[in-house]
Amino acid sequence: ALVDQFLSICFYHSGKSYGDEHAYRALVGKLFDHENTIPDRRRHNRLFYWAIPPNVFDETGIVIKKVAMQPTEKGWNRMIIEKPFGRDLESCLKLGELLNSQFKESELYRIDHYLGKEMVQNLLTLRFGNSYFEYMWNKSAIASVIITFKEDFGTDGRGGYFDKYGIIRDVIQNHLLQVLTLVAMEPPIQVDGAEIGDIIRDAKVKVLQSINPIQLEDCILGQYEGY
Repeated sequence: ALVDQFLSICFYHSGKSYGDEHAYRALVGKLFDHENTIPDRRRHNRLFYWAIPPNVFDETGIVIKKVAMQPTEKGWNRMIIEKPFGRDLESCLKLGELLNSQFKESELYRIDHYLGKEMVQNLLTLRFGNSYFEYMWNKSAIASVIITFKEDFGTDGRGGYFDKYGIIRDVIQNHLLQVLTLVAMEPPIQVDGAEIGDIIRDAKVKVLQSINPIQLEDCILGQYEGY
């Protein structure tokens, strides 16, 4: 089966800390050995998925940059960075400066995993692949849009995370704002090609720039019992 074939080439490598240089050097040795088993392939790319706490980005980035990067002539390097990008604007900017000091912008991919949901991915197709909806999708035909986020479980095992970041930082300022921009953005100037990611991002940014800053008096905050 394809799953078994995939699992047969997976392995786990542990270290004492996120910045354990010895562990990373050993890992690179394993990668090098694996790459040598495919001599016909001239380039071997390396993708590092940072599903780690933001407070260890520093030590992680330093050790990856020092010992684990693939030489340019042998392949590309990609750093996949998952949210949260800090706790507030100040810490977000600090993280950005840290990452940009260690890696090229073309090597950094900041992602919101919520965009991987099938329903969210279908929003663009629903809007711009359906002329009937596109004709009505404007302020003259729509009075308001309500975006609802619901979960059927509580903080289960995530108490420490929510104590530090909170549900608003975890969901509203990333997941739901991403959905909002997909619902409200103008049609992108093109829908395929190497630059499509940047083009869609720019269209979404224009939506955010068009929204008046939210005031506290415009918000209603509540909490379900047990959540």
